[in-house]
Amino acid sequence: MRKLAIVIVALFIQTSILSQSETYSFNVELKGSGDPVILIPGLASSGKVWEQTTELLDKNYEYHILTLAGFANQKPISLENGYLPCIEKEIIRYIKNELKTKPILIGHSLGGFLSLLIAISEPTLLKEIVIVDSYPFMAAAYNPNASVDSILPQAQQTREMIISTSDSLFMQQQKLTLPTMITDSENISTAIEWSLQSDRETIAQAIYELMTTDLRDEIERIKIPILVVGSWYGAKNYGITKELVKNNYENQFSKSKDYKIEIAETAKHYIMWDEPTWFVKSVKSFINGAK
Repeated sequence: MRKLAIVIVALFIQTSILSQSETYSFNVELKGSGDPVILIPGLASSGKVWEQTTELLDKNYEYHILTLAGFANQKPISLENGYLPCIEKEIIRYIKNELKTKPILIGHSLGGFLSLLIAISEPTLLKEIVIVDSYPFMAAAYNPNASVDSILPQAQQTREMIISTSDSLFMQQQKLTLPTMITDSENISTAIEWSLQSDRETIAQAIYELMTTDLRDEIERIKIPILVVGSWYGAKNYGITKELVKNNYENQFSKSKDYKIEIAETAKHYIMWDEPTWFVKSVKSFINGAK
């Protein structure tokens, strides 16, 4: 009887995992127990980017660590109806179907943008959101006068270029780009590997949508507290200062009802990797203060 019970439990676990993979395009790793926290990685990243964060954060949370469709060996979805709108709807469905209480969303880069989209679409669904180095309108971070119409030709060209680039050239581009976003050499190698394991068309479409979606007016619909954690250090050689970045964030989030902006001192784009202790301290302070 004991052996039979073990077999039944094993079959149940396998069925649950299979059912989840068929129901949602993203992978979910569950860790811990308590109030739910959903962690969404950025472009071409695995959910493993959050390992250190979950180890340093409080133990009384249940972490739902996502790896999005098309990234880091996760099967891509059809892009016929776009990428971000489909993933946004899926995460909303996941929260409504799988969670009993309102979660905290922590999203890096593209994951932060998705967190904003979800909080705009469903103002009462979430508890708080933490945005890690992501803007409501990415194009305006580099050009304050940018608009969706003005950036559209560049976004189309960027999408086409990413798709048409050879594998060898794409690898070289990643080896040049990621050191400007990450400090530690091992983490750089890991991120390069994830990007090479990601679907190129998914990467191209996601960047296109990030470039051509402006949420600056829509974020006034967000009713919950927002923590924005930004970086400047990776662009300091191009004349970017900490004050300039903070002002840019302030301008883009100015229509939010309840937001706080903190800028890392020496972290590049992957703040949770480059300054993990400071990052987790900021998140803890925000979560505890918002209770």
